[in-house]
Amino acid sequence: MILLTALFTISESVVTLAATRWFPAEPYVFSLSVLFISLILMRWGLFAIVPATVGAVAFCTVSGGEPCHYIIYIAGNLLAVIPFFYFRLRDKERVRKDPLKSAFLVFLVFLFQQTGRWLAGFAFGGTPGDIIRFLTTDSLSLLFALVAVTALRHADGLFEDQKSYLFRLERERKEQRNI
Repeated sequence: MILLTALFTISESVVTLAATRWFPAEPYVFSLSVLFISLILMRWGLFAIVPATVGAVAFCTVSGGEPCHYIIYIAGNLLAVIPFFYFRLRDKERVRKDPLKSAFLVFLVFLFQQTGRWLAGFAFGGTPGDIIRFLTTDSLSLLFALVAVTALRHADGLFEDQKSYLFRLERERKEQRNI
């Protein structure tokens, strides 16, 4: 998890720096947070709170955010872990194996993230209509996360609960020895 958090923080910083320096006038935001939060949520559960917080701080620091932006982005990223409770009840293995359930997890992470940002922004004087701005300007991040998770689902163990992955590997080793 530490390596994925470090990779996420560096990637988020580079992507944000590139967007703010090379494309400052573009009406969209691109972030890797939905992808990484979805992956880590699936693999390690609520430990996704750590990279969610670190990623929000990296995004705000590199983009020159004000203190209220830190709160808005941290709140949004923390709310993005709420789908964990739904999928914990639904069996993570079924989510991993079913492409539609995997996509639904990513969509829920995105939706809760944007809702959290909107609620925090509302507390700082935002308007009810700002939710549309949050959803549309960050929609490229959702699209990227959906495509990436669809591809990464096939990588052995990457989009799988850590305990399930280790138990499955041990079971496969035992089966190999018995053959």
